[in-house]
Amino acid sequence: MKQSRSLSSAATVTVAGRSAFSLVELLVVIAIMGILAGLLVGLAPAAMKRARESRVRSELRALESAIESYKAKYGVYPPDGLVLNGTVPQRDSNGNLVVRPELNPLYYELTGVIVEKPFESSGYFVPLGDTVGPTGLKSSDLQKYFGRDGFVNATTAERKRSLFRMEFKESASAEIFSSTGNPDLRVLAVGWAGDAHRPNQRSGLSWPRSDSRFPPPIPGNPQLNPWRYVSSNPTNNPGRFDLWAEYVENNQKKLIGNWRQ
Repeated sequence: MKQSRSLSSAATVTVAGRSAFSLVELLVVIAIMGILAGLLVGLAPAAMKRARESRVRSELRALESAIESYKAKYGVYPPDGLVLNGTVPQRDSNGNLVVRPELNPLYYELTGVIVEKPFESSGYFVPLGDTVGPTGLKSSDLQKYFGRDGFVNATTAERKRSLFRMEFKESASAEIFSSTGNPDLRVLAVGWAGDAHRPNQRSGLSWPRSDSRFPPPIPGNPQLNPWRYVSSNPTNNPGRFDLWAEYVENNQKKLIGNWRQ
């Protein structure tokens, strides 16, 4: 009986000893974990790059689809932003309209606007998708910044059901001015970049701040990164429209557009 107890005790000690790690084994495990962590850190930038590109391309496809649906309803593509020579649209040496791709009324054309007091000089537009700040837009402001004095996708409140409507998340657009005292004009933003009214939503592809190599596309709101759009004289898609995004990555400007690159 005594011998049996002695063997049982020894077996218990042996099993307990095998369940523990030696110092060498712990060091090996720590080294492996360090190697894996280093691999993950090295792969993170590439993964983030792919995620950004995927996000931009997804937004691009959604906007393309909406623009084509707009065309099917109205027979024309949404107007772009023109450069004015006084009150007259400016033309180049070939007679083509000069366009500002970064300042365009695409946001308003795709969401729709209500015309208030349409037969009065004090009339204005109310964007259906605008939920920030005063909503009245004057024709004079539209002409000054977009080169247009109105919208195609507009109607009175009584007929608003006839408007073409695309729903955007609030952070999908931003004001072209970051300071108060200016018209509350908005443009579609790449990567859902925030603006001055929603500083915590700057998770999109905002434009780099204070970098002389990359001048801000919209000086009134330097970190706003707008979708570029041309429908008057598109160079890459004749007869249709050019739609593209630009963003800065690793000190280089990247471009993703609706044409083969």
